[in-house]
Amino acid sequence: MLRLKVRVERADGSRSIEVLAIANSGFIGLEPEILLPINMARELRLDEIVQPEAYTKITGDGREVALLKYRSAVKVYVVTEDRVEGPVVSSVLILPNARYALLNDKLLGRLKIVLLDFGEGIWCFRDEIGRRQRRSY
Repeated sequence: MLRLKVRVERADGSRSIEVLAIANSGFIGLEPEILLPINMARELRLDEIVQPEAYTKITGDGREVALLKYRSAVKVYVVTEDRVEGPVVSSVLILPNARYALLNDKLLGRLKIVLLDFGEGIWCFRDEIGRRQRRSY
């Protein structure tokens, strides 16, 4: 499993949080999306800048899940010991019973994340391929 430290900042720049998020390449979308637990969304006070819309997502096993979606509400950064990559403007999905922040495939791609070893959580940035290996948190 790949866990990354990310900074999630409101689109207006007025609030941000740093969290560990799971890179989930099976979480597909047409645009960059981050799924956040409700407590993280409340901390960001997303309702102050954009109204959520009802949204339905199909899971990998074919189930439909009802979510709230805040379109283009945040900027996401990957934070490492030696660099910060981003920002990437992203929509936020809220699942009331979510326990972890999840990054979708489009967001991971725009953040230039390359997964080298799924089992060990070894990764690098796209410009580091063959020169550097990083470890999951």
